[in-house]
Amino acid sequence: VLRDAWQVALDIDTIVEALLEVATRTPWDALLGRMPGLERTALALVVDPLVGVAALPAAYSTGWFHWPGNPETGETGDSAVVAYEAGIVARIAERDDLLAFARPIADAWRAFLAERDQALRDEPDRPVRTPRGELTLVGVLEAQRLHAAQHYRQATTFLASQGETVPALDLASLYGMRLPEAV
Repeated sequence: VLRDAWQVALDIDTIVEALLEVATRTPWDALLGRMPGLERTALALVVDPLVGVAALPAAYSTGWFHWPGNPETGETGDSAVVAYEAGIVARIAERDDLLAFARPIADAWRAFLAERDQALRDEPDRPVRTPRGELTLVGVLEAQRLHAAQHYRQATTFLASQGETVPALDLASLYGMRLPEAV
């Protein structure tokens, strides 16, 4: 655990911006292509980490991070979050739908960072309950940064293999980022 909640939160913002770039610039047909092995689309890999990021501000204010799970039904667990995210992806028929989902999450995250700048610096050990047990705020942020980075890397590796241009984000340049070797 790196203990720098503010820096990790900024890294999440950097990844969210890169995900928005993928959502905005990647040809729609390429976003719908299925990745061999994962059997997920690049579109799903953009949506997935944004669901976690969307839940972070409430985790700070309530002390409860409803992930993995379905925030609409209250059900927790991996199968609940997978079904919830699949429902979101199913409602995205075109780029405007994707951006209507993604942009408000990015805007809310940036607003949270502006409002909680000092608190993120001062309270990295703030307790947060999760379906998998209690963590610190910085622990939750680090887990979601890793989650977002891994899905970003999966999506962009696939898109690049299809000849698409991807953002130039070097995940290794993020504070203390250590991704698994396997994509």
